[in-house]
Amino acid sequence: MSFRTKSLVCASFAGLSMLAAMPVVAQDRSGLYVSAYGGSSSLASTSLTESRATSSSVSGRGSFGTGIGLGGAFGYRYGNGWAAELAWDYRSHDVKRIGGTPVQGDFASTTAFINGYYRFQKLGIVRPFVGAGVGYVTEMDMDLSRDGSDKEYSRRRGLAVQAILGGEVDLTDRWSVSADLRWAKMGSGSFKSTSAGATLSGNPKYQPISVNLGLTYQF
Repeated sequence: MSFRTKSLVCASFAGLSMLAAMPVVAQDRSGLYVSAYGGSSSLASTSLTESRATSSSVSGRGSFGTGIGLGGAFGYRYGNGWAAELAWDYRSHDVKRIGGTPVQGDFASTTAFINGYYRFQKLGIVRPFVGAGVGYVTEMDMDLSRDGSDKEYSRRRGLAVQAILGGEVDLTDRWSVSADLRWAKMGSGSFKSTSAGATLSGNPKYQPISVNLGLTYQF
């Protein structure tokens, strides 16, 4: 795990500890809501090996550029600070190097989550919240381009978990904006290639951290 990733994770847990000590009586309106969010995403380096029948293999730590994250959710607020939702998340990150070899490509995922939230009392105009979720990996794929050819590796299925820390500001009685930090971890598994003679091994770990802005409408 990179220093930047460690710092973000530590900051997340520190924030969760601070929020846990806040008053637990939250004024909140009950009802259904929909939300959309997106922002920047980063991915911790991971060990992997890519082999091809037509060229030499590359092996080592895979390093990734800053990526993007998008998502949407449909949920229900219970009026006592608690909320539950169904969400769909997309993450994509550029692949920069594998070991000492420069490569081009991307490492992406789509995941369905069930999330639970608690919204605390407002601090000024901001209502802090914490959340956690468990999900199902609908698809994870890595596209790699080197030596003049492109290869695609993918896998489906597997569990995912995430932790969420953020704050929300009301615009009207129905519209609100939010900012949050999300840390997710996808279960490891083997990848299959769409091309004969190509393999991706090492069960690359996928642990994105994203910073998002969101918009929510409550019915």
